[in-house]
Amino acid sequence: MAAACVLISFAIARPSPLSFSGARNDQFDAAHPGITRWVRHPLLAALALWALAHLVPNGDLAHVILFGVFAGFALLGMRIVDRRKRREMGPERWAAMRQSIAKGPLVPRPASWRGAAFRAVFAAVLYVGLLGAHPVVLGVSPLP
Repeated sequence: MAAACVLISFAIARPSPLSFSGARNDQFDAAHPGITRWVRHPLLAALALWALAHLVPNGDLAHVILFGVFAGFALLGMRIVDRRKRREMGPERWAAMRQSIAKGPLVPRPASWRGAAFRAVFAAVLYVGLLGAHPVVLGVSPLP
């Protein structure tokens, strides 16, 4: 779940033409794509990771249905968003953006080290907070 927290913290409030919102998407620089260099849909990927990680320890039918629906929504959602954005952008612009993202640095230098440190600390705090809240809120500890 730490990976899901990292994906969430590095994706929130980042411009991306592939996001659901559209906030500041005009500021997206495909040459410096950030987290989208590795994961095109980081929030949906975080949801899929969370759901799939909960399928194994919660193997009863109700939980398989619940977490399976979440995982299916996230995985199918990635394809739907890609298809919609490809249609909106047009095939040439879509291909150019994808190619530019693929050519971006594999380990991108953050625009702000302070911002990257804040996001890393936020991910750690989120993870520890979720670990601490899990037994209190849900009655089950995720730790052995």
